[in-house]
Amino acid sequence: MAKVIDSHCHIFVMDSYEHYKDKPLFEYIDHFDIAQNAVIACNERENDEVIEAVTKYPDKLFGIAYVNVHDMENSLNKLREYAGKGIFRGVKMHPYCNDFQVDDPAVFPVYETCIELDIPVLYHTGWLNFSDLDANNKSADVYQYNCIGFPAQFGTVMEKFPDLKLICAHFGGNFYQEFLGMAERFPNLYLDTAWLAHYAERMMPPVSVQDWIEHAVKFAGSKKIIFGGEGTYPADIERCHLTQDQKADILYENARKLYKL
Repeated sequence: MAKVIDSHCHIFVMDSYEHYKDKPLFEYIDHFDIAQNAVIACNERENDEVIEAVTKYPDKLFGIAYVNVHDMENSLNKLREYAGKGIFRGVKMHPYCNDFQVDDPAVFPVYETCIELDIPVLYHTGWLNFSDLDANNKSADVYQYNCIGFPAQFGTVMEKFPDLKLICAHFGGNFYQEFLGMAERFPNLYLDTAWLAHYAERMMPPVSVQDWIEHAVKFAGSKKIIFGGEGTYPADIERCHLTQDQKADILYENARKLYKL
């Protein structure tokens, strides 16, 4: 099997990873012989947990930071500090949970800082019902439909910031066709495989994870696809009708280059 980097995993699963029988994250890492695993922060408290975990396990874990777009200066200063120490190697953005729009000029400093630091932005993409999720201890009324993150907004960002390395999680989810087109058009826009099963069964007609990955590779190429877990496993990539080099791109090489691992 090719080497594996899982680039999409949240810090809150360290003790109990729901996508691996509620066992600790390191059992998942050991079982699949994962070379390095991301740990993602979704709030300021989790930023501190990521810093602690990556400091303790620098050879196995790398951090993806939360940026509070409503406290931009302090948040970006912390990002610069810990990116400089090699702990934060990317930023996770979730407009729906964090109450902002992708192409709002107010969040442009995040993109500018990531270009300055040469680190990627990992964006949640795809519509979900998050009525039972309170990622940042806010009331349910924060979840605004216009903050879902629509494909055209991402296109606007890539046109304005062509040097931004943008990873769109979940293949764009229900917006897949639009995000596939953007992956073909924009040299620095990538797709990750996390949580594909959730969206695959909601397609009309439903698709298999393998068929979906093969389709994306056919049109965007293997160098635009990054392995992310959350219920997508290395074996899902290995079962695809792809060359060994293409599988290695997805499972390891693309993440290694983007996150400078």
